[in-house]
Amino acid sequence: MFKTLTKNIFSNYVGIGGTIIIAFLLSPYLVHTLGDTKYGVWSVISALTGYMALLDLGISSAIAKYVAKYKALKDYKSLNTVLASGLVIMLTVGSLLVLISPLIAGFMVDVFKFEGELGESVHQLVLIASLDIAIFVTTGILVGSMYGFQRHEIINGVTLTVTLMNACFFYLVLENGYDLVAMGVVNLLGNIFAAIVYVYALGKIEPDASLNVRNAEKPVVGSIFTYSKYTFLSMLAMQLVYYSDAFVIGFFMSAAAITYYTIPWSLSEYTNKLIHAIAETFVPVFSEQDATQGNRAIYETYVSGTKFMLMISNLLCIGVLVMGDYFVGLWMGEKYAVACSTILSIMFFTQLIKGPQLLSYSILLGTANHRKFSFYNFGFSLLNLFLSIIFIQRYGLIGVAGATAFTQICFYGIITPILTSRVIGSSLTEYLKETYLRIVPASLVLLVTLYWFARVSPPDSYLLLISQALLAAVLYVIVCYWTLLNNKERLFLMEKVSAVTSRLSIARA
Repeated sequence: MFKTLTKNIFSNYVGIGGTIIIAFLLSPYLVHTLGDTKYGVWSVISALTGYMALLDLGISSAIAKYVAKYKALKDYKSLNTVLASGLVIMLTVGSLLVLISPLIAGFMVDVFKFEGELGESVHQLVLIASLDIAIFVTTGILVGSMYGFQRHEIINGVTLTVTLMNACFFYLVLENGYDLVAMGVVNLLGNIFAAIVYVYALGKIEPDASLNVRNAEKPVVGSIFTYSKYTFLSMLAMQLVYYSDAFVIGFFMSAAAITYYTIPWSLSEYTNKLIHAIAETFVPVFSEQDATQGNRAIYETYVSGTKFMLMISNLLCIGVLVMGDYFVGLWMGEKYAVACSTILSIMFFTQLIKGPQLLSYSILLGTANHRKFSFYNFGFSLLNLFLSIIFIQRYGLIGVAGATAFTQICFYGIITPILTSRVIGSSLTEYLKETYLRIVPASLVLLVTLYWFARVSPPDSYLLLISQALLAAVLYVIVCYWTLLNNKERLFLMEKVSAVTSRLSIARA
């Protein structure tokens, strides 16, 4: 189990790390080339496609669970029935989206009062984005199967390749005088390419797996929906939290204002993806443990996983809380560093609380106990939308960020750990002692070290910023090793390090 987890987490980090580096290099170019208004429009369309992605309906997560189950049981007849049934659902949904896309395009232009050439571009962009999402959600069946087979390296390889291709073509189209519509076409072609690769990969790694729609069965469609409806509710809640802000800002303020919110939001989202990359690898593991070993095994994995989540989450979030302004100044320019400072701090304090608890959601998904989580999540997301609308009119962008922070901290900091402890029958107090309490010394060391660096020698270059961050991270990891990990975990870690060192020595020889 640990070998598979380690491989998948490493694969996820290579994939996500690569996409973050590409985005890091591309984002300043897009902001300065498109300008605040057009970049704000691109952010609104990205938010719209985020909502369209809800048409996945949670089906891909259901596919992942059932594929993992039937793969373990070597029941390929049931596995193929699940794949075919999911494919029929997604082909139907995608076709409906394309049919109603002209209505969506007209709605977007009217609500945000885009006029003239910009309005025409937005209309075309929405039509392209609708077709893009129709392909994306259908491909989700293949992505879900890869998660179920625990072949994360394929998913990350495809994602990284498509991201790199898109970035290169974005640069080419912008340099040749095109802008938003051409960028939409690039995204569409990228998803078509990804779909082709996934079909080929499925045939190679699992020759017994089939996407023949004739294998679909109505009862299986019902079973998929029974599982996915609560996952869909959580997805809807997450989209309301992450993407409604852009709509609220665009409606009450301006497209340009969205840019000043999107910059810190994108950094928070990159961090969230890095943390989620760990959490999602545990879903099939918890599913297998639920079927074969029981709650005690789940709890032990939960504790070890949370420690690793905390180690990564605290390192990233505390780092940005202390050094974030310097980073944004170097990345985007001093103008954006000043404008985004408070919002950045609010978002990363929220992420500090939320990040480690993404693993709790993995337990609830893996054990099919995510019903209550989904309802609570949806309720808090509606509260977030309501508070954002109220606060933006008085406090502007800070009000929107504050509304999100309040609801997310309440939900992930209080509700989620309580729900999870009840599901697996564990003590919440004991869990907190074994995880959160043990990370405190290392977190304090990291905080003090970074703050001292910032006071003594404020970083005015990437080289100095990276050097300071690496030194602080080394101290942090050393303290984590002795205070966060137990003897068994330290022994496991040393064995893995020794194995990697031995392989490197053999390779050099």
